[in-house]
Formats: sequence, structure tokens, C-alpha cells
Amino acid sequence: MTPVISIGSLKTAGTTTLAMTLAAVASAADIPVVLIDASRDADLVAWGGKAGRPRHCTVEAAEDEASLERLVRAARRRGDVAIIDCGDGADAIRAGARLADKALIPVRFSPLSVCAAVVTDRLLAADAGKGRRGRERAFAATAVTAIPSRIARAIEATVEESATRRLAIGLVQRAAYEAPFLHGGTIFTLDERVAPGLDRARAEAAMLAYEVGLLGREAAEGAPVPLARAA
Repeated sequence: MTPVISIGSLKTAGTTTLAMTLAAVASAADIPVVLIDASRDADLVAWGGKAGRPRHCTVEAAEDEASLERLVRAARRRGDVAIIDCGDGADAIRAGARLADKALIPVRFSPLSVCAAVVTDRLLAADAGKGRRGRERAFAATAVTAIPSRIARAIEATVEESATRRLAIGLVQRAAYEAPFLHGGTIFTLDERVAPGLDRARAEAAMLAYEVGLLGREAAEGAPVPLARAA
């Protein structure tokens, strides 16, 4: 199991939604998880104050690198999974990745997003000699769309130019992933009347969690999910 995961990109690309989604899977599997909010928006802290937060999930705010390190070390001592939302700040992204076992770089269906993701990858590559040994990083597609286009192909080509791995599973653009921020709870506790498409979102989120190694094993190898595909 991957005990510490950091998530961040130099341009907003669904870092908080991805962190929330992975934490939701862990909580549903009765795995204790701490969400560490190191982003400037503090959306996870706001969510943590709503009703419906799972009992296996806690939310902590990291105000600086020292507090982030304390929170991660405490999670490791307890045996909890730690998921760090680094947001789009370069310092937070570097600090989170140094402490993590795996750093995820989210990519939205946008040329600006993919360019920022590539720059983030270079930032982390330049910092690879610092922090935990053997740490990994990977691109993670978020808000995958159903629009096949020249832009989609260009985005795919840009990501493929990097030697950094892209996760085979991505998140399709669904309202269900945003619903917890409005209503509290997670995609595993909300009702279909509040968030349509929950069944698909839950299955997709679980597949992504396996691919990340959050649930204890890697998903079976397969072709990467395109950044634009049918939902």
C-alpha cells in the first residue's frame, strides 16, 4: 500500500477533487486516512467541517513545510494513509513530494493544464535527489472529457513526450466528484438524488485507487485512458 501520496500541479487541475476521491475510497475500505490541506484555497478544510465526513477520515491544515512534515510523520507513526493536497504552489508541491512515496501530477483536458503539468514534472525531476528515496511520480488524468479533437491529440502527445509514467486510469468529468464539496460526505455516502452518476464514479475511483497502490496492489496493466474519451 502507498502510505503517503502528494498531489499538485502549477496550474489548478483538480488536485483537491483527486485528493478527496482517493480519500473517499480509503475510507470506504475502512482504511484510516488523513487529508492534509496544504493548498491556498483550503477547500478540504472547509469540506472537513461539513456533516458526513467518514469516521476513518480526518482533515488537517498544513500552514508551512514544518507543519506538513509533522503531520506526515504523525500519520506514518499511526499507520494512517496520508494524502496531501499541495494545490498549485511550487513550494508546497516540492515539500509534499519530498515527504511522499508517490507524487501525482493531475492533468485536465486543457492545453494550459498539460503545459503546467509538464513544468511541474520538471520541477519535481530537478528535486528528485531530495526527500524520501525511491519515491515515484506519475501524471493522473482528471476531468477526462468525451470530446475527441485535435486538442485532445495534442494533449496526449505532450504528455507522452515525458518519460514520467501516466496512470492507466483517469477520472471522467462527472458532477458526482464535486458533490461532496457542496453537500458533505463522499461519493460512497451520498444519494443518487443529490449526485447522479455515483455508481460509475465509485467504480472509477476504486480502479484509480488500485492503480495508485492505495488499496494494497497495483491494477492490472493496460492501455492508458485517453484524456478525451467516451464517458
